Amino acid sequence: MPRSLKLFTLLLTLLLASLAAAAQDHPLLGRYGDSKQVGYKVDAYDEARIITGKINERGSTAQDGPGWALIEGKITTLYYILPAGRTSLEAQRNYEAALKSKGFEIAFTCSTEGGSCFNEGPFPGLFLGLALDGRVDMPKLQLGDLVRNYFGKGNGRYLYARLNRPTGTVHVSLAFSDDESRGRAVIARVIESTTMDTGMIKVVEADEMSRNLDAQGRINLYGILFDFDKAEIKPESQPQLQQIAALLKRNPALRLDVVGHTDGQGGAAYNLKLSDARAFAVVADLAMRHGIDRTRLNPVGKGMDQPIASNADEAGRAQNRRVELVKR
Repeated sequence: MPRSLKLFTLLLTLLLASLAAAAQDHPLLGRYGDSKQVGYKVDAYDEARIITGKINERGSTAQDGPGWALIEGKITTLYYILPAGRTSLEAQRNYEAALKSKGFEIAFTCSTEGGSCFNEGPFPGLFLGLALDGRVDMPKLQLGDLVRNYFGKGNGRYLYARLNRPTGTVHVSLAFSDDESRGRAVIARVIESTTMDTGMIKVVEADEMSRNLDAQGRINLYGILFDFDKAEIKPESQPQLQQIAALLKRNPALRLDVVGHTDGQGGAAYNLKLSDARAFAVVADLAMRHGIDRTRLNPVGKGMDQPIASNADEAGRAQNRRVELVKR
């Protein structure tokens, strides 16, 4: 066999192996028949809003009313396109049976055509797609399509199931589109409640901050934490704030911009307002709790305008969510 052909064969084998590895199913969920997997993503520990009952907001991105739950844990997100000729109802019934056989409780099911998904009444499947694709970070399907585009004006179905285990509860969220124009899709999320890895926050000491400010004029900090969509500082942020206060007390002439940065989730105006509030909260804490002269600190919000990593995955978004100190 010619050397070039051997090389081509080897590269093709590696490519096929890579594709096979990328196409994974969750062991508690499985795959319906010959469905084609078109999306797969795992976050070791994150939070997601899922539907657990009838919701109020038809076609809205607001996900904080009845029927929504915010759940933390290991999150596996999977997308499939059903085989030709198979319906969303058939897929839903098969998943129900499979989940029940594994001990899951089917806590909620609905159909937009049947009027059982929304408190207000029957609405097209498009509204279910819009709700799923709201503030929740739903990755795009193949060819860059948003989740909502796979629901169109056809019927949409939904299933929520849970399994209580000694290690925590497993939550399964399954949405089924019934729009044949793009292919009937299954949007699946499996959230496994688990213990979060702790001790991961690095507190940057005052001496290290001083060296970075002298050398580069700025430093990014990740030890100041906030709840999702809020500006209240979490208690575990105090070690980092104490080090900032120590830095300022050692250097009475030092003045800083305290810059809040967010990730790319949500709108630009919303993120700018949130980052402003978070920067102000840091300045207020340093002034009120640690006795730093308020005039030495200037809160600035940059929102999502200055990312330092991709917002396509949680690892990148975590780098973008930060407080930056800039020497004035």
